[in-house]
Amino acid sequence: LTERGIDFKVGRCVVEMDSDYADIAISLIREMELPVAISFNRGRMMLLPASISKSCGLQQLLNILGVSIHNAVGIGDAENDHELLGICEYGVAVEWGSPLLKEQADDVVRGKGPSAVAEYLDKLSSQIRLPFEKGGHRKLVLEAMEGQSPFEIAIRGRNILIAGDTQSGKSWLAGLLCEQMILQGYTVYAFDPEGDYASLASLPNTLVLGGGRLLPQFDDLVMLLRQGLSVVLDLSHLGHDEKAHYIRHHLPLVAKYRREGGYPHRILLDECHYFLNWPDHDDLLDSDLGSYALVTYRPSQLVESVMRSVDVVAVTRLAERSEVDAIRRLAGDDSKPTDWYEPLANLGIAEAALLPPTEEARGELRRFSVAPRLTQHVRHRTKYFDIPVAAESAFVFTEDGRALNASALTLRELSEVVKGVPRRVLKAHMRRHDFSRWIEDLFGDQELASTVREIESSHRTTGTREVFSEELSAAIEQRYARELGVRGAR
Repeated sequence: LTERGIDFKVGRCVVEMDSDYADIAISLIREMELPVAISFNRGRMMLLPASISKSCGLQQLLNILGVSIHNAVGIGDAENDHELLGICEYGVAVEWGSPLLKEQADDVVRGKGPSAVAEYLDKLSSQIRLPFEKGGHRKLVLEAMEGQSPFEIAIRGRNILIAGDTQSGKSWLAGLLCEQMILQGYTVYAFDPEGDYASLASLPNTLVLGGGRLLPQFDDLVMLLRQGLSVVLDLSHLGHDEKAHYIRHHLPLVAKYRREGGYPHRILLDECHYFLNWPDHDDLLDSDLGSYALVTYRPSQLVESVMRSVDVVAVTRLAERSEVDAIRRLAGDDSKPTDWYEPLANLGIAEAALLPPTEEARGELRRFSVAPRLTQHVRHRTKYFDIPVAAESAFVFTEDGRALNASALTLRELSEVVKGVPRRVLKAHMRRHDFSRWIEDLFGDQELASTVREIESSHRTTGTREVFSEELSAAIEQRYARELGVRGAR
């Protein structure tokens, strides 16, 4: 460039000049085979190493500071700021800058010059969280149909309620949202009472703790938060009172750190009706920051203040009208219950609906097919081996319609009790496929139910009680106890 008499400036990693010399610069780059990229800035141009930009420099600085890019605001004025605004959670253009940049920004600073930016920053920093922008560039995909634009939703700062019957796919939908957030670099903390989110461990920077192993306590939890990791707290091995105690002590801790350090970006609480049904729930949730995902099959049991805080309502199959009514009240007086009862009760296993007050629902019931996930969702298995079900859900052995003094509350018990039940009683249960139906209906484990159904079919006319019980026990052990043993060895 010097030999050609071109005026330019040099920094540590940039060569800057008038954009009229672009043709000469491109020719030199090709001639010298340099790994250099060109970035225009109004009437100027910059030559940079291909991997260097404002956005990557900002990312390095934020890593040093321990701050997420999802807690950052980017403000720019020209062509070379597109990437900066795109990587920041909230991208802002100035009114006197590039028209295209203003079109793509989340917000525009009005006025002229640095004083206008200073006034804008004063106003923005006085708020507890970034403004919600429905048209923002960061969204989650709810439905992806070939040949159609994806059905998306913006969720920053919004409280999400996901409701649906047991085994209707609500945890699958909640997991889909968590998965997409984690893949976009957000951090998620999931309080998982039933162990339904363990598969998220295969995602980057995500840990699953608990599930029979030690759960993090106060200091450990803070350490994980500081590292910016997504964490699933698997509480499935605890009894109900232990779960409630852990959540009551640690949910506020996570919320407190989020207020101070910005992590995590979303807090998920499954089976939330067990923990948010008392008047003093306010000490558990940080209502000013929002960004909660609440999952339940009993929305009617949530206290009124929790329901009023909901911004987004997504529903999988929901048959009980009293539960539909609890959600319908969120939509206001314009909603008609008769328009919701049948559609929500008839949603398929891979379907859901977005409801008012969600803005993207546009005041109506918006039905959609749930987008596919990268991580599989498997209802937690090991808890069913030893943790008893409710008494009314026990497997009760009967003869001629009369209950015998033999029942099972766990799968381990089932495999033991069958050894002492008369052959004629077992034969009747096998003929009706009672064992496989109990496993499928109560635990949702179709794989084990299918195996047990084959065993029932092969023994209902021939075979001894001992052989049947051995094969049943072997099937249960292979499906559950082996996993339990592997977990214990880790």
